[in-house]
Amino acid sequence: MKPKSNAARRGWSWIVGSWSLLRKDWALWLGMTLVYMVIAVALKMIPFIGVLILILISPAMLAGVLHGARDLEALVHGANIRDARGARGHLHCAVRQLFSGFTREDELLPIMVISTLTLSAAVIIEILAQLLKVGGPALPAMIAGSVGPAVWLPALLSLLIVLALQVALVMAIFYAVPLVLFKKEHPLPAIEKSFRACMHNALPLVVFGLPFAIISTITDLLYFALDFPKDYLVLFVLGLITLPFFVGGLYRSYEDVFS
Repeated sequence: MKPKSNAARRGWSWIVGSWSLLRKDWALWLGMTLVYMVIAVALKMIPFIGVLILILISPAMLAGVLHGARDLEALVHGANIRDARGARGHLHCAVRQLFSGFTREDELLPIMVISTLTLSAAVIIEILAQLLKVGGPALPAMIAGSVGPAVWLPALLSLLIVLALQVALVMAIFYAVPLVLFKKEHPLPAIEKSFRACMHNALPLVVFGLPFAIISTITDLLYFALDFPKDYLVLFVLGLITLPFFVGGLYRSYEDVFS
């Protein structure tokens, strides 16, 4: 199975196309995002270990959301189902769907392998970043013009190395979970095919990811600039708005690339 290459403009159509999924059952998507963001913010309050736990459990939660997206894709209209639930039913259905990835025994093991490999790679990249002193005082000093090339050039190279490794990690896991779910791939072939698919679709994925990268950068700047609890409130609200469109767009892009 070879991934299909797409034109750059398809990246924007994946974001727009996610709305057709969201509107079929916006209450389900909002509920799943709400529960996930509560968990994410709570774990972020735990120094170091909280982020690691979030990395470990997120692929299984993504599996539940992707199964929900495929179920919604089969519906012509989702309004009747949505209106029949009630407020308590919305939340119960969202929790059940979000955690359904943990209950599918045939899929849970390969997904946890992907989670473990992702966690290991993230820890290695973070250790390398600390060794290379990425994010230290050299870059702000470089921007201010108070240091010479002998200082800022190694700092810039270190930053580029870490960013390249982070991008490679994202490419390796971007389609890994849906490939395991829908194509029954084993973890390592799924990771390899995900990386290859991202290479073949670099331009549309840049177009797709750029709005989310900008919002993520703004979120990080506000998070570090604001005091508690405003920092976590900004993180929660922006995540609540953008995450459904990102996951919906991921599903649309998977359909397009591996159709």
